Amino acid sequence: MGITGNLKTMQLSELLQWLSLGQKTGTLLIEGHGVEKRIYFQVGRINSSSSSDQREYLGHFLVSHGYITEEELKMAMEVQEESNILLGKILVMINAISETDLLRLMRKKAEESIYDVFLWEEGSFEFVDGELPELKMVPLSLDVTGIIMEGLRRYDEWQRIRLRVPDDKVIPMIVKPLNIDELSEREKLMVPYIDGQRPIEEIALQTHNAEFSVARLVFEGLRSGTMALVETAASQSAMAVGGSVESEAERFYLRGMQTMREDPQAAYRMLKVASDLDPNDGRTTEAIRDAERLIKANLEKDGVKPTAIPEHAIPIADLTTRTFSPQEGFVISRINGQWDVKSIMRVSPMKELDVMMIFQRLLKAGVIRWKKK
Repeated sequence: MGITGNLKTMQLSELLQWLSLGQKTGTLLIEGHGVEKRIYFQVGRINSSSSSDQREYLGHFLVSHGYITEEELKMAMEVQEESNILLGKILVMINAISETDLLRLMRKKAEESIYDVFLWEEGSFEFVDGELPELKMVPLSLDVTGIIMEGLRRYDEWQRIRLRVPDDKVIPMIVKPLNIDELSEREKLMVPYIDGQRPIEEIALQTHNAEFSVARLVFEGLRSGTMALVETAASQSAMAVGGSVESEAERFYLRGMQTMREDPQAAYRMLKVASDLDPNDGRTTEAIRDAERLIKANLEKDGVKPTAIPEHAIPIADLTTRTFSPQEGFVISRINGQWDVKSIMRVSPMKELDVMMIFQRLLKAGVIRWKKK
């Protein structure tokens, strides 16, 4: 028997428990925050999972934990494209990771992806009874009870974190020496980016981590007195004063449609906001597809293509005098005059279209140019 609903009327813990106790086999699809996740059940146990959030792809997950570098990820994805061999198997073949570590981290990746949903404020779900992926996946057989307990613990922890770290715009800095030996490998990779200049969202992006992981490290730093917040950017509320989510979603949808022809990228951004506010509105989903088609046509006109090699058009020193978004900063930091657009998209935790739009903005701003062959 299938079931549909939203996470406001049926909590994730209740949903997982129902599937476990009923010894269900099938696919649980959860959508929210612009992300789609699938959790696969086999006789009441979690057999595997997948996510549209690129930071939760296996390669990016391994980068965030320090097991492979971006260069190794790029090489492995190139081999995968030519051979159709699973990425994990390729990484074992090139001795980037052992088979034992790979299996352990695949389990951890699946668990982390599900824990993330416990932090969602809203989302919709559908369970399709008996449906499993056609592609063969490594069976993980995760215990649902343990995942529920850890997920609820993280939810409680997230509420405490938010009291000190109100959003991902805050900028942390280290004010006293850290005891590096007490940090995990994942946390050690974050430390160099906590420089008093980058907000949490940029640190998360640069290190291929979720905001929760970075915010938790900063929270512990604030508690111990080793970190402080140097600035909090004003949070922009998507809700108008006295307005409702529905009316605000409609307002962003209409604004997006009005600007579609003259500025499809601006329309795309507004429609994405509308979709986040009301993910069940089919009009917005279709409008986003229309915006994407227009954007791709404009990208092609500007020469933004996978084989183009970007290089800096201004001195590196001048880059520090300009203000870039965290996403733009990620792309700029990966431009080395050798990697083409496709290579940078491979190592980026952002969607390919978003990366290509960043290249177009940087090109028009005179920050980059295409390398002559």
